[in-house]
Amino acid sequence: VEEKRQILQAFNFSHRGHWYICPNGHTFVIGECGGAMEVGRCNECGAEIGGGRHRLLDSNARAGDFEEIATRQGAERGPWE
Repeated sequence: VEEKRQILQAFNFSHRGHWYICPNGHTFVIGECGGAMEVGRCNECGAEIGGGRHRLLDSNARAGDFEEIATRQGAERGPWE
């Protein structure tokens, strides 16, 4: 948990909605506004990640553990919530 807190602090995002998991449970980040604008590949397993037009692929999900820590650190609701 402490490592995740430090990672979140280093990114310094002002709102939640940047942290996601691929279909195989690997965490990834979407920068800028946090909305998916392109499809890529997971660095760990090669699964499709991201999406388009600010819509996440159905096979991806929000990373709830990171989102909870971000909330405790003062991050506000994301624009896509």
